[in-house]
Amino acid sequence: MRKVGLTSMFSAIIVMAPVEYFAIQTGDDNQLMSHANKFVIRTYHRIPVRCVMYYLGGDFLGKGTVMNLCRNGFRVLGDHQVVPGMELVVRLTLPDKDEPVEIQRVVVRWVRGLLFGAKVVTMTPEGEDRVGTFLSSRLRAYCASS
Repeated sequence: MRKVGLTSMFSAIIVMAPVEYFAIQTGDDNQLMSHANKFVIRTYHRIPVRCVMYYLGGDFLGKGTVMNLCRNGFRVLGDHQVVPGMELVVRLTLPDKDEPVEIQRVVVRWVRGLLFGAKVVTMTPEGEDRVGTFLSSRLRAYCASS
């Protein structure tokens, strides 16, 4: 991830998107299109955190540290290798309460060694509220200290 200043008033975070393939409907035929090496401008900010996370994928259980978090994704330094496209079940321990947040489905978006980024696909409304409340309080605390 690289921070690039676009103007003195505006900056964006540029991320390299992984290769993704998807089918599009064109008349009677489906075409397979590749979006390799495209830059995506992230329209939101991830909040720096240090939270314990357990992730379950197929036949393994991994443990990691969430390094940054937003409502729909996170960056993790884990102890078990994953690959882009892998689906995981996650149990995230936020520092505001002892009870973990269960995330039923996340998809690994990119991997660099044991560091990876994941997108939240399915989470309960209670989990969404809890993550949203936690992030809002962290953001307010950050703004108040600045």
